[in-house]
Amino acid sequence: TYVLLCALCYGTAGEFEAEVMPDVMTKCIIILILEVLAFRLGFYLMQAPTSFMDLFAVTGYKFLGLTVNMLVGLFLGLALNTGGMGHKGYYATFLWTSSAASYFMLKFLANNIPSVTASTGPKRDVMVLAFAGSQFASMWFLGQTKVLN
Repeated sequence: TYVLLCALCYGTAGEFEAEVMPDVMTKCIIILILEVLAFRLGFYLMQAPTSFMDLFAVTGYKFLGLTVNMLVGLFLGLALNTGGMGHKGYYATFLWTSSAASYFMLKFLANNIPSVTASTGPKRDVMVLAFAGSQFASMWFLGQTKVLN
C-alpha cells in the first residue's frame, strides 16, 4: 500500500517513472532487513530469545504510519492547493505516527525482553530505547516528501 501510494504521489507531482515503484520497494525492504538484523544482533548480545518472524512483524508496523503520513500530505497538497501544505501536514502527522510507532516498539520490547539478560552484553533498558528510537529514524529515512506540494 505504501509503495502504491508513493507512486500515486509521484504521479500527481508529474514525476512518475517506471522505476519509482521498484526503487521505493527496494529501499523499504533493505531498511526493514537491516533493522531486523540489528535487532537480532542486540537480542543475541543480550542472550534474549526471539524469532525473526516476530521482529519482521513488529518492525513492519511503521508502514501504516508512513501510509497515513503520505495520505495526509497528498490530501492537503491537492485539496488546499497552497504551496507547502502537503509538507506541513506530512511532518505534523509524521511526529504523531513516528512517536506512536516508537512507543509501540518500546512497550512491545519492554514486555518481551526478559528483565534478566546477559551480564556481559548491553543493558536491557538501553537496547529497548535504542530499538524504539530506530523507528523514528527509519520512518524519517523512508519518507517520500520530495513529491508533496
